[in-house]
Amino acid sequence: MKIGINALFLIPGEVGGTETYLRKTLIELPSIAPEHEFVIFANEENRNLLARDLADFSNVSIIDTKVHATSRLKRVLHEQFVLPKVVLSQKIDVLWNPGNICPLYKHTCPYVTTIHDMQYISYPNDFTKLVFFFMKHFTPKAILKSDAVVTNSEFARQEIVQYSKVKVDRVHVVLPGVTQNFSEHLEPEFIKERKIALLHSNDPYLLVVANSYPHKSIETAIEAFGKLNLTKPLNLVILGRPRLGEPAVQTAIEALQNSERIIRLHHVVESDLRALYQGAAAFVFPSRYEGFGLPVLEGMCARTPVIAARNASIPEVGGDTIEYFNGGDYEDLAMAIKKVLNKSEAQLNAQITAQAQRATRFNWKDTAKNILALLVDTAKLNGNKNSKDKQAVSSDSKDGVPLIGTLGN
Repeated sequence: MKIGINALFLIPGEVGGTETYLRKTLIELPSIAPEHEFVIFANEENRNLLARDLADFSNVSIIDTKVHATSRLKRVLHEQFVLPKVVLSQKIDVLWNPGNICPLYKHTCPYVTTIHDMQYISYPNDFTKLVFFFMKHFTPKAILKSDAVVTNSEFARQEIVQYSKVKVDRVHVVLPGVTQNFSEHLEPEFIKERKIALLHSNDPYLLVVANSYPHKSIETAIEAFGKLNLTKPLNLVILGRPRLGEPAVQTAIEALQNSERIIRLHHVVESDLRALYQGAAAFVFPSRYEGFGLPVLEGMCARTPVIAARNASIPEVGGDTIEYFNGGDYEDLAMAIKKVLNKSEAQLNAQITAQAQRATRFNWKDTAKNILALLVDTAKLNGNKNSKDKQAVSSDSKDGVPLIGTLGN
């Protein structure tokens, strides 16, 4: 079977957890299904990255569709009117769209589309007017146009059904995984060296990993930090890029008496992220809305005490193993932080052991297996459904898009 994957949405370093979701799943797919051929439709920004990720697999090919995805308008137009022709020319049996949008106007093969969440409805202030327009216009249509929909949690599935009125049996929950590297023990000396290099301090710290979108509620963590009445040195490390919620973050920092204790990092490599997780006194995740919440799972896997808002999908991830607080309530968060910091060594060990055991339920190989099964089933059930559309498109379809090549040695 020839499986197409629409990677046009992926801009490396810019799309957050959806980048991890796609790249980690892609690495697993060709190894668990050597009998299938995978054709990835790439953009100018991600083609080389994906080629490096998948260089070991002979059953993967990458097609450079020659679009710059940093222009959302160009990418969306390309996805709607050029991609279907390229898909048809490659004789794709089923197309997976992992980034919330699928081609709407020329249905050349069965579609499976991942809708990560309905954030644009719940938190419209997280988006610029242009992005919100595209989300509002394309997301509901992509849900209805797709032969099957994938999402990451039961919470997200219920929102999709509620807002789109699609039948619940067309929306399938496939849990994301976690990179097992986070569970690999790092030597204390290495963690100390990375802390000093990255933070210019060896003091204990709380860690927040989130870009400053409004729904991430980073200001809640900052306000809670200001309420701790610290008797010992403690820093608050915020790892993430400034986004539309940055004004609230800056206001919260300026209101602190000990604002010098706030350390901002915009990006680190994965090995340093692991060190930051494992070196933290606790990981704090104040987000009020998540379709899944990968950082919570990373903190659990890294054996770091996790404190998170009891909102949206987070209880599906953390279960009863993490510490919760009421989302947006900085006083409740301050109490949760104090509770964790005051735990005995035995109590902390019990929490992190339970977290780590729960985290083993989530792995990318299972994610890939479940998505593959859905792709194959969808292709078999809907393979002949769109023959009239294929005939209509074939008359003006041209290859015209250079192939990077079959990857492998």
